[in-house]
Amino acid sequence: MEIEQSNLSWSVCRALIRETWRGKSIARTLMNYELSKFAVNGRVLDLGSKSSEGSYNRFLNRTDGTDGTNRTSVTYTDIAGVGENVIKLDLEEPFTISADSYDSVTCFNTLEHIYNNKNVVEEAYRILKPGGALIGGTPFLVNFHPDPHDYFRYTHEALAHMFAEVGFEQERMIMLGFGPLTAGAAMFLHAFPRFLRLLVVLKAVLLDALILKWKPSQRGKYALGYVYVFRK
Repeated sequence: MEIEQSNLSWSVCRALIRETWRGKSIARTLMNYELSKFAVNGRVLDLGSKSSEGSYNRFLNRTDGTDGTNRTSVTYTDIAGVGENVIKLDLEEPFTISADSYDSVTCFNTLEHIYNNKNVVEEAYRILKPGGALIGGTPFLVNFHPDPHDYFRYTHEALAHMFAEVGFEQERMIMLGFGPLTAGAAMFLHAFPRFLRLLVVLKAVLLDALILKWKPSQRGKYALGYVYVFRK
């Protein structure tokens, strides 16, 4: 399936300005922006989330069925299992959850921290109802960030193979990022004080727009991460 790519627009620039000021990375901002176009409903399991405080919760739409019978209910997971609507779940081990239990599974910025990543993909497939979807996001060009460990970086090709091997069908694959300057800025942005980050981000993104117009062959080579949808 063809991979989609981030497109520079005024709405993306507004999101970058707003979220950079909040202290969010370029990759996280672009992921959240793409997630604002998605919706989940029914029973949702958010893998590796720890709580409802993840910034993507401000963007991902949660809808209820028109007849009131499919109300959205999100359960969060953490290895310690502490908090409201949080269950204890070790993503390195088989899940203590019945098969065909959830309408959707979400998993953002988590797979790179799980050494037994095949377990996550297999178990997500098992607990999803037929026709259910996994919506995920994974960084690629990003600094080392253990939580408590940091094991992997995935290309879109690796992700496609991982999910296909257990039976998932790819529905969407979106590359986050623009060109080399945005990729470089993303790696050292945290070193700048917040009031300078806006200038760095906007300058990098706008210059990348010129570079890619001049050399379109460079498009798709500087992924900051990916957002994807795989359906059971």
